[in-house]
Amino acid sequence: MDSVVLIKNSEMEEGKKILETNEFFQDLSDLMEDEKFVRFFNKHMSSWIDIKGTMTYMKLYDEFKKKYKKLNNEELDKSIVVYILSKIMKNKKLRPWSIKTIDNILSKPKLKFFDEFETFLLSNNEIKLLQ
Repeated sequence: MDSVVLIKNSEMEEGKKILETNEFFQDLSDLMEDEKFVRFFNKHMSSWIDIKGTMTYMKLYDEFKKKYKKLNNEELDKSIVVYILSKIMKNKKLRPWSIKTIDNILSKPKLKFFDEFETFLLSNNEIKLLQ
């Protein structure tokens, strides 16, 4: 038998206060109520493994955009970012390396992705992301 959850007015009011004052929960609730994001979330983040992989590539997408902007003072086209990410995902050396590197960054926040990436590419010069 399903249990019935009763929400008290005081709990609703407390939740409203949190939404009024907490930017993280404002952004989270906006995102989780966005139809386009919910569709993406349900499609690509249905398990913890999917979540880790998706978040890794979301962060890599952001890192490539920022690095390119910093180096070239212009926006990197999303088709190039997608191409690079696709190459990383398909490459038998790069895919596990990228996941391992992100794990290392989580445990050692002083590591910088592009420093590690450059070192990896220099030592694996047969890997070409752009040809």
